[in-house]
Amino acid sequence: MTKRFSVLFLLFLSFLTLYVYSESMLSINRCTSKYMTAFTPEDYRQTMQTAVIHDYPINGILYPVIGFPSMLTGDFFSLTVIFRLEHDISFSAYEVEYVKIFRTDENGKDEFLMLHPAYSDFDRYSYEQYVDKIGPDTWLLRIFVPYRLPEAGYDIALKIRGGEEMISRNAVFFPRYEYEDPTKFIVFSNLQRAGNDQSEDLNFNSGEYPHQNENPQKGIVDAAFSQFNAGSSHFAVMLGDAVNGTDFHNEYSDFYDLTLNLEIPMFAVPGERDLLTRFASNDGGTTSLPEFDGLEYWSKFIGPTNNAFLLGRIYLMLNTSEGTAQKRASEETSGFELQPETLEWLEGVSGYEYAAVFGHFAPTGKTHSSETGREFLKILTNKNYPPVYFSGHDRQDSVSVFDPGSELVENSGIFANKKMEFVSTAPLSGSGKGYRGFRKVEVISVENSNAEFLYNDVSYNYTCGRYENCQPDDPEKRGMQSVPAGNMWVKYSWESGSGEKESLFSGGDGSSESVTAEIVNWLPTDEEVTLRFIMPAAEYGYKLDNSKFKFADAVASSDLSTVFLTVKGRIPAGSTLDNFYDKNFTKFTDYVTISPSTQGVKAVPEAHFPEKIVINGVTQYGAYVKNYRDFSSLILQVQIQYMGSDPKIFDFAAGEGIDLNDIVEKTYSRKYYLRYTTPDGISGRLEFTPEIEEDYDNGCCDGYDEEDDHGTDTGSGGHGTDSGSSDSGSDSGEESGSSQKKSGSGCSTMVL
Repeated sequence: MTKRFSVLFLLFLSFLTLYVYSESMLSINRCTSKYMTAFTPEDYRQTMQTAVIHDYPINGILYPVIGFPSMLTGDFFSLTVIFRLEHDISFSAYEVEYVKIFRTDENGKDEFLMLHPAYSDFDRYSYEQYVDKIGPDTWLLRIFVPYRLPEAGYDIALKIRGGEEMISRNAVFFPRYEYEDPTKFIVFSNLQRAGNDQSEDLNFNSGEYPHQNENPQKGIVDAAFSQFNAGSSHFAVMLGDAVNGTDFHNEYSDFYDLTLNLEIPMFAVPGERDLLTRFASNDGGTTSLPEFDGLEYWSKFIGPTNNAFLLGRIYLMLNTSEGTAQKRASEETSGFELQPETLEWLEGVSGYEYAAVFGHFAPTGKTHSSETGREFLKILTNKNYPPVYFSGHDRQDSVSVFDPGSELVENSGIFANKKMEFVSTAPLSGSGKGYRGFRKVEVISVENSNAEFLYNDVSYNYTCGRYENCQPDDPEKRGMQSVPAGNMWVKYSWESGSGEKESLFSGGDGSSESVTAEIVNWLPTDEEVTLRFIMPAAEYGYKLDNSKFKFADAVASSDLSTVFLTVKGRIPAGSTLDNFYDKNFTKFTDYVTISPSTQGVKAVPEAHFPEKIVINGVTQYGAYVKNYRDFSSLILQVQIQYMGSDPKIFDFAAGEGIDLNDIVEKTYSRKYYLRYTTPDGISGRLEFTPEIEEDYDNGCCDGYDEEDDHGTDTGSGGHGTDSGSSDSGSDSGEESGSSQKKSGSGCSTMVL
């Protein structure tokens, strides 16, 4: 057993709590306490395979990862990063060189934020430590993220001084979420795509879906992922059986590559095929180590299991195949099974109310019921508001509803105290009963007139009502529970230096000034559409040729070479509902082309910045942008040189008004920048070089005028130069003046 392998799994037993409700992580692998003690291999049941997993993607970062990402929402939020590092000396935030948030494509990286924990704005939120050791060679880093990027998936990179850069792909997301909105998410399962069977169902409209000639199953899944990206869901949950369990390395690699295309966060729970164990001999019952173990592959390619995450409400993810390696060696599954540690964890968090629970197996029914399943049901029935339970193993749509007083499992003596729902979802690919599909779910809290929570109203059926079982060919209960996959997608196309390019997932690669999105909808429902474009910087930004779509958000890359734009609109239904049931498909197609604006007014921030900053522990200094409403992003940067390294520019604050004292006292930097982007993609950067003076004996508040308008120029201010790629460098920002005020208390001064 190598140290490299053991540290990975020791992490998943580390204790961890989320104290900032703007990050999604609440619990990793049954861990809900801030502190942990040292663990030994006997503290976990995972066996270590003898076969080597070559080139597995997780490179040091253990959270966030592709199957358990971090979702950052709101105006101010933090990011937790857990990583492996052999480090015997005292480790501090100053040994972190940077944390980058970026996107990767075949042309390289587009970096959008470069952060440093030692210089982040944690003091404002009473964070005393940025780095904690939580286990052998395992560290936890907390870092303030000053700016909310457009909703999409981003990679994260962590660089420790003297070490190599660690990267976790598609691990950080910035989803749109307002608490008054319903929480929207996708539920899907069973992604084995090896088959080419083409049955007469609702997925094979006219045969026009993407890649249908290459592989029908691949075409369905690719179209579905394209629709996930283009919709309005905040996240997706994969309910297991991502692989067949016959060629783990290639199958997990393929699944990993597929999920890199997602622009919404994906949480995942394993199925029995994902966790199959193979032994070197048939006598698996007496062999101590398996030849290879699916749980090892899952952990390294996807991430941990048995987690809880937060997005307005709490959602619980369960590994329902927690048997020993010997039990998991059989393809004849024993069904729902949890370890005692998991039941103890569930008991420990029983005070929380969950909106939904996700597991591959359901704990109800004769086939899948088990003793641990019954124990789990007892925990659910003790909740005041039982959550909806989503499962995927049955490979068919079904809803089991238990009214209060109903017995959940025959002869179990376990009865529902309130109405309980167990929802099975059709497969997205592979074999199954009926059509291939996924569920679109909405959860909204219902309150009384006193704003007291009553219950979660959950919508999980496509065209039939809640609690109902329906089928498109049932004359009495005609309807669809899942959305038939393969019936909506977006195809982006553009010209590059290497010829014409296409993508089903995002538009452009930063090289072409014009990209067209073709939106195809065969479904019998109108659909919301989100489009994403990576474009080169343009002097006057970009325009759309379709009035039904609008720019929603934009941010320039750190080097101002590219801009990431999101566009939103809506597309009408293709088929009528009855015609769709009858497989008489028609489609609606719309196009959106984005191209550079050729003229207009270049928006430049009216930035007010102090010409001189005196560090005396009394005077407060700030920056302010008067016309901030013209911009989708305003990011204040500082150039820092430390530990003998080359100077680097870090992002440390955002918004129209920024307090400068903390960052000035930490860095004594004399070079600041304001990076800006408009919603239609005009971008640039202003440079400010204030004079820095330290004088703690200068007294307080002498000679300041009583002025309270921080938007008023009172003199010559900082030096504004626009160094953005969309400007030649000859343009300069409006001179920023200083507005100084004397406070009523006599000793609190703000200088702008």
